[in-house]
Amino acid sequence: MVGIDITSIDRFENKDENFAKKILSNNEFLDWEKEDAKELFLATRWAIKEAIFKSDNQFSNFSDINISKKQNRYVFQNFEISTSKENNFVIAIAIKKKDV
Repeated sequence: MVGIDITSIDRFENKDENFAKKILSNNEFLDWEKEDAKELFLATRWAIKEAIFKSDNQFSNFSDINISKKQNRYVFQNFEISTSKENNFVIAIAIKKKDV
């Protein structure tokens, strides 16, 4: 199954710690605190999590989705994830791999 989402980065300007805690896992929140481009970080995570949810509706609580980055790629469980940024927009695609 495939999920896709696009969001504007401006939408996440001036979001506070409480908002970040609602949508980020504990590990992501620690990374967000160190991040200079906080709105881009939130927008990217939001788009990825929306795409994951659209691909598999069991992931409705965004703070339970822990997105990590390994070798410059976003990683979450059994999903292939791709993102792109253009001007004020972030797009994410999540493809759930078939269970083997």
